[in-house]
Amino acid sequence: MEMPTFDALKDLAQRDPEGFERLRAAAIEDCIRRSSECNQRRLRGLQFVIDARRRTAGSPMKALLDIQAMMYDSLLGLQQALLVQQRPCAPTTPTSARVLRFRSHRSSVD
Repeated sequence: MEMPTFDALKDLAQRDPEGFERLRAAAIEDCIRRSSECNQRRLRGLQFVIDARRRTAGSPMKALLDIQAMMYDSLLGLQQALLVQQRPCAPTTPTSARVLRFRSHRSSVD
């Protein structure tokens, strides 16, 4: 799907909000459909959450802030996961050990 320019989208949203929403939904569906099958379910779930936030936000600005907070939380989670992966592994403490006896060497020098 070829996306219109920003100015064309802005004009469409002002002239025909319902047409803009149809185009938005079609573009999202096209993007999800073109993704790998293993990601499609997760993307549909994420889009469901985004749509719910938009519906319950009360205003477009509140919806923007809510979705931005979701993205920020996700980014922090990814950052923490990367930091955990970069941390060197702690040495493991053996749970049991065998004590070795050493023979004493007598010094020939008195």
